Amino acid sequence: METLPLVEEPAGILAFDFDGTLHWPEHRPPVDRRMLEWLEFLRERHKFIWGICTGRSLMHLVEGLADSFPFLPDFVVAREREIHFPGRFGRFVPDEDWNRNCDRDHKKLFKKVRKELSQIRKYVEETAKGEWVQVEGDLAGVVLPHEKEMEGLLREVERVCGKCEELGHERNGVYLRFSHSAYGKGPALKEIAQRVGVPPEKVIAAGDNFNDLTMLSPEITAWPVCPGNAVPEVKKRVRMCDGVVGESLASAGLVEAFEEIFVARRWSPDRSKEELVE
Repeated sequence: METLPLVEEPAGILAFDFDGTLHWPEHRPPVDRRMLEWLEFLRERHKFIWGICTGRSLMHLVEGLADSFPFLPDFVVAREREIHFPGRFGRFVPDEDWNRNCDRDHKKLFKKVRKELSQIRKYVEETAKGEWVQVEGDLAGVVLPHEKEMEGLLREVERVCGKCEELGHERNGVYLRFSHSAYGKGPALKEIAQRVGVPPEKVIAAGDNFNDLTMLSPEITAWPVCPGNAVPEVKKRVRMCDGVVGESLASAGLVEAFEEIFVARRWSPDRSKEELVE
């Protein structure tokens, strides 16, 4: 994969969830060719930078990128919180300050809520008949046998851990990962946007599941989008924020959303959203 030239003073940001939003492995190719054309066009002609915000580890994401992309993104948020930028020879370089603080705060939180998580683990294994997953660098994770058990788990988490505002979680299907509430796709994308001087009005963010909601909020993006396979809660958030919901699956649905924003609404870096909606 090619590392693209640095965009000086970017005019906008495109941020995508990976699995189910930008990438669909059952499709051939997994990423719609028209989406790749949009990325190249917006980057070259309108000075957008683009990146991926995913629950995958960096290594797992790179495997997916190699399968579908001829060029690297301008940034990556891996494991829903770690920031990385492309370096030399097609390798990603971690943002040391952000990732160090993230790791430190998660370790502190783990010690603080160890007893509470022990109670949650008992519920997961004995009541929900799920699997408790402990991976180095992660607070804790849960895999449930069926998605219908998730609501019961969330009620138990609220009952046991509701007073700890620092404890958050990322949910996707039968998977749930506990995390520090100050870190996630939304906060990481906000950090990146502030560094390059791009306001929410010039950020387009795309997701399909619960763990994407933090980056689809108004304080992060004025242009939330999602494909047709997004869960109802994501579609509702996107519509409430006057975003665009595509009808097709994954990147084909994003192509529809981009056509709505950049063609029908005639988006340009110099026009506000209010001018486009009028």
